[in-house]
Amino acid sequence: MKGLISQLFRAVALAAFAASVPAIAAGPGGRTVPGGGADTHFQARDRAAAPDAKEPRWLFGRPRENTPAAQLSRAKRLEKGRHWGSARSAYDALVHNWGASAEAPEAQLSVARIYERDREFEDAFREYQYYLERYSSAGGVGTCPYGLVVSSQRGIAFEMLSLLERGGFWAPSTELVASMFRHVVANAPDDPDAPRCVLSEGRAYETGRKWPEAVRAYEKLASKYPASPLVTDAWYRSANCRWILSEKRPNDRRELENALEVLRLAVRTAPDHREARLASERIAALVARQTRMAWQHAEFYDRVRRKPEAALAAYREFLVRFPTAAEAPLVRERVAQLEREVRVSDSSAGGSGREAAE
Repeated sequence: MKGLISQLFRAVALAAFAASVPAIAAGPGGRTVPGGGADTHFQARDRAAAPDAKEPRWLFGRPRENTPAAQLSRAKRLEKGRHWGSARSAYDALVHNWGASAEAPEAQLSVARIYERDREFEDAFREYQYYLERYSSAGGVGTCPYGLVVSSQRGIAFEMLSLLERGGFWAPSTELVASMFRHVVANAPDDPDAPRCVLSEGRAYETGRKWPEAVRAYEKLASKYPASPLVTDAWYRSANCRWILSEKRPNDRRELENALEVLRLAVRTAPDHREARLASERIAALVARQTRMAWQHAEFYDRVRRKPEAALAAYREFLVRFPTAAEAPLVRERVAQLEREVRVSDSSAGGSGREAAE
């Protein structure tokens, strides 16, 4: 008894010490993801990742039987008796204690399956991922239900996307749902449903109003699966996100040009698309804003800085880019005036130079 109490005190002390140490670049449960940065395939905090390696437990969660075969039989009896929580714990204890045994793959798959049955989707997805990473080759070629596991993960991801789009207090996080779709695609990149999963990653980010991340997902679909019929929708969704980014940063010339380029590409690719008319209206609005920005740029050098040469160059560029703009006649008139002023200035400078030499 004293030994058990001592072990309990030691466990509490270790837990307190662990809580006092800040996590750095940690994933789920403090897991560190190597190289987890903004430009990596998965985010640093990847909540859809498989759990850390399961190791033997020394106190709670230990198996009740002495062999993996007996523990598996016990777990199956509990499951047959509809004691779902106890069965899942028994399966999980087997994996923790005898992870390299012949019974471990079946037990691990059962852990994930019961989580899914109980609609604990985040845990189910991660346990399925653990199975794929640890046991997908167990027992020889053809024995792993790889396709069925990925199909289960895909179903979970779409269920979570539906919850996310529905919103509310219990809605999952955007990053969790997007990460689920990334894992599904990484697990089965050649699956016929892979393009739809990439598109759904973008939908998750768009629902969460994470526009740059949504753009990357949509344009990844276009580059990775160019033959997919979903590419057209991807371009229009990317154009929508780029339009929103441009509206949020109205003075950012690069955002404007990027949005204009993708909108034009979308309309050119599918002029009969249901969003083609809206895209064309946005193109017109962006061109009008682009014209106004170019006009203001030239006016700045002309009226504020009073640099005729720089203003003349800006006005000429304006006429090359926007020859039919409403401001074009005024710009041509101002160009003619500035050209005369520059010639007079140059001749005056030349005359002054000659008089000084004489």
